[in-house]
Amino acid sequence: MRERCSVLCIGDDPVNLNLRCALLKKNGWQVQTSGNGHDGVLRFQRGPVALVVVDLDRDGSEAALIIGELKRLHPRVQVVMLVTDHSTLAPGATRQADAVVTKAEEDELLVDALKALERKTDRL
Repeated sequence: MRERCSVLCIGDDPVNLNLRCALLKKNGWQVQTSGNGHDGVLRFQRGPVALVVVDLDRDGSEAALIIGELKRLHPRVQVVMLVTDHSTLAPGATRQADAVVTKAEEDELLVDALKALERKTDRL
């Protein structure tokens, strides 16, 4: 089995961030974490990170700004945006995300989404 990509998880809820980190490590990824968007961007700049998971706010507006900044810095970075409920999202909030996963379905779908995006990074 080949070595997995490094994943940066950005989230403002420490409990969820730790659970997500444990899930991804259990599935073989090297995981870095950040407790807020600003620090997440700084950590991303230090690299190397191929995949990013963003979980910051209920309506997705802060997450959308952070994803935009990550894409500006590295247009090919693959980003999964976690959302609570699609009906609460600000218009266009998920536009720049490469995958969107609802938190209620997170465990299995997040792992599947990251695997798919990881394969995509191999082709970039």
